[in-house]
Amino acid sequence: MTDLLNQLVSFIGDNPGFAGAIVFLIAMGEALFIVGLFVPSTVVLVGAGTLVGLGKLEAWPIFLWTTLGAIAGDAVSYWIGHVYKDRLKSVWPLSRYRSLVERGEAFFLRHGGKSVFIGRFVPGVKAVVPGIAGMVGMNATRFTIINVVSAVAWAIAHLGPGFLAGTAFSALGEVSGRLALVLGVLCVIVFVAVMLGRWLILIVLPLFPGTHVALVAWCARRPDRLSRWVARTFDPEHPRSAGMLVSALLLLVTMPAFFWVVAEIAPGEAMLQADVAIRNLFQSLRTPLGDHIMVFITMLGDGVVVTVVTLAAAGYLFLRRAWRRALGFLVAMTGAALFVPLLKLTVLRLRPLELYDGAHAYSFPSGHATLNAVLYGILTVLVAHDRSPWTKAALFTVTAAYVLALGFSRVYLGAHWASDVVAGLLFGVAMVSAFGFVFGSIHNEKVGRTVLAVLVAAVLAAAGGWHVHRAFDAAVASYEPVLVDEVLAADAWLAGRWAELPARRIGLSGEDREPLVIQHAGLPARFAEVLAEHGWRRPPRWSIASAAGFVAGRTAAEDLPVLPRTQNGRRPALILIRDDPPDAPDAGRWILRLWPAGVALDAGGRRIPLYVGGVLHEKILHPMGEFSGPATDREAPAPDDNPALLMPGAIERLRPDGGPVVLVPPPA
Repeated sequence: MTDLLNQLVSFIGDNPGFAGAIVFLIAMGEALFIVGLFVPSTVVLVGAGTLVGLGKLEAWPIFLWTTLGAIAGDAVSYWIGHVYKDRLKSVWPLSRYRSLVERGEAFFLRHGGKSVFIGRFVPGVKAVVPGIAGMVGMNATRFTIINVVSAVAWAIAHLGPGFLAGTAFSALGEVSGRLALVLGVLCVIVFVAVMLGRWLILIVLPLFPGTHVALVAWCARRPDRLSRWVARTFDPEHPRSAGMLVSALLLLVTMPAFFWVVAEIAPGEAMLQADVAIRNLFQSLRTPLGDHIMVFITMLGDGVVVTVVTLAAAGYLFLRRAWRRALGFLVAMTGAALFVPLLKLTVLRLRPLELYDGAHAYSFPSGHATLNAVLYGILTVLVAHDRSPWTKAALFTVTAAYVLALGFSRVYLGAHWASDVVAGLLFGVAMVSAFGFVFGSIHNEKVGRTVLAVLVAAVLAAAGGWHVHRAFDAAVASYEPVLVDEVLAADAWLAGRWAELPARRIGLSGEDREPLVIQHAGLPARFAEVLAEHGWRRPPRWSIASAAGFVAGRTAAEDLPVLPRTQNGRRPALILIRDDPPDAPDAGRWILRLWPAGVALDAGGRRIPLYVGGVLHEKILHPMGEFSGPATDREAPAPDDNPALLMPGAIERLRPDGGPVVLVPPPA
C-alpha cells in the first residue's frame, strides 16, 4: 500500500493536470461513511503539499480541490445517514463494525454539533460521525457550515506540514543535497514510527473491544492460579486494565527483541556488517551544518541533562506525595543507569569513534537511547495517565519523535553503531512497559499531569540550553568525522593484496550481494571516458519525471534511472549503463557501478584512490502493461565480457573460490 501511494505521489508530480482530481478523490474517499477507514489520505496529501513546497504544483488549486473533496465526502456521508437512519446498523459492512458506530454515536452525543468539526481530525470516528449526524437528524444548514469550516482546517493541517517540509528541503537542497537527504531520512523514520503508534492507539485497539473481554473470560474459567490472576488483573471493568494489558504485551515483545539483537552482534553475524555499512553511509552524508544540528540534538540527551530532568521530576513527584510512582521512577532510572555500563563491560564492543574512557568507551548498548527512552517514556506514561486516546497519541507522538531523533543523532555522529541504538530503544521501551504495568493500577496518587509536563519541558529547555551553550564547540570538535583510508603499496596490491578486498557487495542489511568483479585504481572519470567509446553512458538522473517511468507501462530501459545500491554503506562514485540491442532476447540493460573501496594505493609517493565495482544485467518487466520494473537476471557478465578489460593495462585474476576479477592498475 505504501509503495502504491508513493507511486501516486510521483504521478501527481509528473502530471500536475491530474493533481487536482486526485487530491479531490482522496480527500473525499477519506471522509466517506465507513469507506474512509480504508482510504489512507495522509501520505498522498502530505506528498502533494511537499510538491507544492518544492514548486512542482500550484498552491491554491491543490488547497481548493482538497477542501472541496473533504466537503463532498462528509456531505455524502451525512445524506446517507439522513436517508437510511438506524437501518444502516443492520446492513453490511456496518453490521461488522457496530462497536465503531456505537463509539461514533457516543462521541456525537458527548460533543454535540461540534463533533462534526472535531471528529474530522480523530482517527477511528471521523469516517462515521457525519453519517451519525444525519442519522440523529442534525439540521442540514448547521451541518454544512461546520462541514465547510472543518474541511478548510483539515486541508491546511494535511497540506501544511508537507508544504513546510518541501519549502525547507528545497532551501536545504540549495545549501547541501546531503543535508537534505539526512534530514529526510530522519523525518521518514520518525513519521513511520509515530504513525504506527497512533494507528495502534487510535484505530486498531478500538476495533477489537471484544478480544479483551474474551481473553479475560477464558482465563476466569481456568482453574490454575496464574489464569485467575490474569482475569483479576485485566478485568475489563477495571478502568486501567487496557493500559496494563498493552504494557504487558509490549514487554513480551521488546525484551525478546532486545536479546535477539544481543545475539546478532556476535562475531560473524550479518548485523556487524550492516552496522559498518550504515556507519559508512552516514559518514559520506555528513556536512558541517548537519553536524551542528545533530550535535545540538545529541547534547540534549547527555548525562548531565538527563540527571537534572530526572531529579526535578522525582522531586516534584515526592512533593505531590506520589510515593510509589516516585520510587518506581527512580528505581527504573537507576536500574537503567547501572545496566548500561554493566552490559558495556560484558560485551566489550568498541565504538566507531573514540569519545569516552572507562566503561563508556564501549558502545553496546547506547546509553543515550536507553536512558532517554526510559526517562521520557515513563514521564509520558505519567502525564498521559487517564487521558483520552487522542491526547495519549499526541503525547506519545512527541516523545517518540524526540527519543528517535536522539538515537538517530548518535548513529549520524558515529558515536554508536545502529544496533547499539536499536538495543537501547528496545530495552528502554521494555522498562517503560514494566513501569506502566506495575504502576498502571494506582489511582490514589494525584500527580498533577499538566504541571509535571510543563515542569519537565521547562527543565529540559533550561538544562539543555545551558549545557549546549557551555560545551557546544568542544562537542562539535569531539564528534569530528574521522576518515582514514587504508594505504597499500601498489605493487603489493597487484601481487596479491587485491584478494583481501570484499569479493561480494555488502548491502545495508549486512548480507552479501552480487560479486565485485572490478578493482580500479585511479579516477572514475578516466574509467567513464574509456568506456564511453564502447557504448557505456551515464543513466538518466533521478527526478519526478524519470521516477514516474516506473509507474508507466512500456518504459524503455534507457529511460529509467538506476536504483540506488551501496557497497558497505558507500555510495557509488560512478554509474554507467549500456543498453542491449533492441532485437536481443530478454532485452534490457547492463549496469556498472564503482564504489570507493576505503583503500588508497601508494604508487611512488602518489596517493591513488581504489574502487571496487560490480556489473549486473537488468531485464525490464511490465506487469499487466501498467508498470515498468527492473529485475536482475544476471549478477555478473561472462569473464570475457567484463567491461574493465577495455581499460589499458587491465589484468585478469581468479579468486580462491574461482570467481574472476579484473584489476585496472594506476596510470603510469
